[in-house]
Amino acid sequence: MRLITRYNRVNIPITIAMLMISGIAYYFILHFVLSHEVDKDLQIEKQEIIHYVTEKDVLPESSNYKDQQIEFRPTALTHFETRLSTEEIYNKHEDENEPFRRIDFLIKQNGNSYIATVKKSEQETEDIVQLILVITLSVIAVLLLILFINNRFLLNKLWKPFNDTIAQLKQFNLSSKTELKLVPTDIDEFRGLNEAALFMTQKVKGDYESLKEFTENASHETQTPLAIIKNKIELLSQSENLDESQVNIIQSLNEAASRLSRLNGSLLLLAKIENRQFGSIQNVNISSILRRHIENFEELAQAKNIHFVVNIAKDVFVSMNESLAEILISNIITNAIRHNYTDGEIKIDQDEYGLIVSNTGVVPHGKTSGLFERFKKDSSSRDSIGLGLSIVKTICETYGFKVSYDYIEERHLVKIYF
Repeated sequence: MRLITRYNRVNIPITIAMLMISGIAYYFILHFVLSHEVDKDLQIEKQEIIHYVTEKDVLPESSNYKDQQIEFRPTALTHFETRLSTEEIYNKHEDENEPFRRIDFLIKQNGNSYIATVKKSEQETEDIVQLILVITLSVIAVLLLILFINNRFLLNKLWKPFNDTIAQLKQFNLSSKTELKLVPTDIDEFRGLNEAALFMTQKVKGDYESLKEFTENASHETQTPLAIIKNKIELLSQSENLDESQVNIIQSLNEAASRLSRLNGSLLLLAKIENRQFGSIQNVNISSILRRHIENFEELAQAKNIHFVVNIAKDVFVSMNESLAEILISNIITNAIRHNYTDGEIKIDQDEYGLIVSNTGVVPHGKTSGLFERFKKDSSSRDSIGLGLSIVKTICETYGFKVSYDYIEERHLVKIYF
């Protein structure tokens, strides 16, 4: 999920909730204030009536106007507490009930007691409150629209340097000579990110070049003495007057030297693959490579009387380095032959979606997924160095292929999905 999406999902609901709560609170506060003003007007009317009766010793005339009503009712009470209340009065002209605020109080005139009632309409107050509420909701809607536009466009523009930096980091290639060209920005955080990205890529490139140089030097410097050792062993094996024990020792040395040479080559190959030193990518005809390697390994398979069952689709192309495609297919078929038994079978199924190689063989002792690890093997074969499947997995991971290894129905299955 993008950061701006997460921000909107959190910020917009909170903003809406806060604006709605504020609007509701504003409505009730305004309603209370306006009602309080009406109550003050009623208190003023009360004082005016009391003052009028005191001055003239007569009650003012009752009135029944649209927005104010005054009436007096005789009472035998000598004490009455002033009371404020609200009531609904039917308006026949509007055919609806209207809210009125009223005050009831005791007044004495010429020895007689009366309950005076003054009523003031709150309809105008309600109309004002409703109008203000509509205006408030409209302002909230406009604010939300502005907030949405701001988040949609302005924030996208604000985050553009960050997105550009991420895009360039995704396209960063160790083997490329081009440097990162980051967009200048006056935002401190993004400028710090750009500086860190430049520093990191330059350091990684330096480490890559050092490792590449070491790999190339190690490949050259190691293979030379190994070749000398093998040549010397071959010359020694041609010597005369060698007894059986000496011949066995020479044979063991030759096998160890060959194994060491293969191990060195495999480890260097893994290092090159992981360091992306096989940079070129072509549309490789995987079908053609499969058929060619099956023919090449036919003689080796016949030595153990192993026969192939082949179902290969015609001209399936995969985007990858051609040399690594050759190594991938070679390792899979070699592994299927080496870990098979005499009179066994290798079945190869390949289509546009992937490749499945299954072979007969002994039951593995541990988890089959662990055999992709380096130097992990489940065979007593002295020829195995435990790197074949590790190389296969590394190549597949390089190009995003899915690879798995299982043992099902007495068969070893290597599956690769392009």
